[in-house]
Amino acid sequence: MKPLCFIIMPFGKKKDANDKLIDFDYVYSDFIKPVIEKAGLSPIRADEEMMGGIIHKPMYERLILCEYAIADLTAANANVFYELGIRYTAKPFTTFSIFETGTKIPFDLVDVRCFPYTLADGKIENLETQITRLVDYLKGVKKQKLPDSPVYQLLDGIEFKHSLSHEKVEMLREQVTHENSIREKLSEIISSKSPNEEKLERVQQLEKEFDNKEDWTAGMAIDFMLAYRSVEGFSVMAAFIDSLPVHLKKNQVFQEQYGFALNRTGQKNKAIQILSQLVEENGPNSETLGILGRIYKDQFNAFKDTDRIKAKGFLNKAIDTYLMGFKADIRDYYPGVNAATLKYIRGDEDVADFAKVVEFAVNTHLEKKDKTNLRRATSNFDDYWPYATLLELSVLQNEEEKAFDYLSATLAIPNEPWQRKTTANNLQMFLKHGDWVKEIIENLISEQ
Repeated sequence: MKPLCFIIMPFGKKKDANDKLIDFDYVYSDFIKPVIEKAGLSPIRADEEMMGGIIHKPMYERLILCEYAIADLTAANANVFYELGIRYTAKPFTTFSIFETGTKIPFDLVDVRCFPYTLADGKIENLETQITRLVDYLKGVKKQKLPDSPVYQLLDGIEFKHSLSHEKVEMLREQVTHENSIREKLSEIISSKSPNEEKLERVQQLEKEFDNKEDWTAGMAIDFMLAYRSVEGFSVMAAFIDSLPVHLKKNQVFQEQYGFALNRTGQKNKAIQILSQLVEENGPNSETLGILGRIYKDQFNAFKDTDRIKAKGFLNKAIDTYLMGFKADIRDYYPGVNAATLKYIRGDEDVADFAKVVEFAVNTHLEKKDKTNLRRATSNFDDYWPYATLLELSVLQNEEEKAFDYLSATLAIPNEPWQRKTTANNLQMFLKHGDWVKEIIENLISEQ
């Protein structure tokens, strides 16, 4: 049985202090993972296991229970330093760090054994040599297990005591293997060419194999919830969330997605009640208010041709809700772009200026790409929305050439049919700009 090695590192593409863009997924897949496997260890990376990170318990379990840990200090990521501090307190040995040579190591870590690697044109220089070097070091660590934690090196007599047995480590290993197996099965179902109805049935069959939800982890529950969302099984998705044990169901992420699913099944009043209660209990949140704003937007669309007074009320309510969400976290452009489009419909004079603010927020997101929002349920298709948003904003501002550029970028990103439907529906309001808008909509729909 291979010992577990927990990888503490950023993920996705991030810029360091020198504005160099680093692809940490490449560093992991081509460098760190091969090192760990060749050293006879089994790698566990945080973002692979925690699906949005809404529950901190799995992270602490892995930091404390994994026999080995490697931290990438590149870009001086605050989360990495925080997790490394916990690890150094919990384990006297079997932890080591790496960093890209352009990174300035903080003073408190200058005495910690760190291994440099150099990136040139996005690739690690002398990759095979670097892998061999680290594998040899890691094999030596396995044999000697000398203290590498500055806490244990500098404070004589300190001892970390806990009641975590060997059986607990084996339980973690079994849990990781189990969750990975389920995730692979769900991914296979979602990526198949079958109709959504068939995919939905297969996901339901898989769920029935694990009917005792009291034993489920948050990650496993999120995997199934997002699978139901992906195949547009919104009524089943709502029923699934309702069937979860209280400690999961009452979590903010599940409640937000519950409101999302209820709205898609026409239960708007219940969805508004749930989401409004979340705002009351937890304060303004861009994700909660974004979903709530969508409900008011749907109600505006439902009444705009039959009841102008009601429609105006829901339009104002939707704009106010989206604006509150955007102000709660300007990095979250979703409520911002919806506020912009609805302000356009209302005829607000400041809509063009506001659209530029949202566009700036999207471009900032693309540059920094922070995927660590603990309240958002993520999926494999979240990269679609920034480009779809830029497409929508360029159409709103009647910028045809820029719009077609963003259309190309949008269609090149992995996406789900319901996402393109949403974008196409949003663009319907701009048809008066010319036939080119209709062409963009047709391109979005034809991709389905």
